[in-house]
Amino acid sequence: MDSNKQNLINKILYRAQYRGTKEMDIFVSKFVNSIIDNLDHKELVSLDKLINFDDETLVNLSLGKNSKDFEDKIILEKLIEFKNKY
Repeated sequence: MDSNKQNLINKILYRAQYRGTKEMDIFVSKFVNSIIDNLDHKELVSLDKLINFDDETLVNLSLGKNSKDFEDKIILEKLIEFKNKY
């Protein structure tokens, strides 16, 4: 794995664990850990954008609301599916 991809993975994992509220830390880190190993570089970039939304926007996206706010429908579908399972 190239160092740029590994650096991006590390950045995503860190951000997913430290969002500000314990509930979102748990939810986002579990979501990220469930998919991160199966993503290519482009998908990792999209995931990075997704987890950098504020908590309210991220919750709305996981509920299928305001989906126009995020362009990568594959990552968005994974988030909604994850939320529906847990």
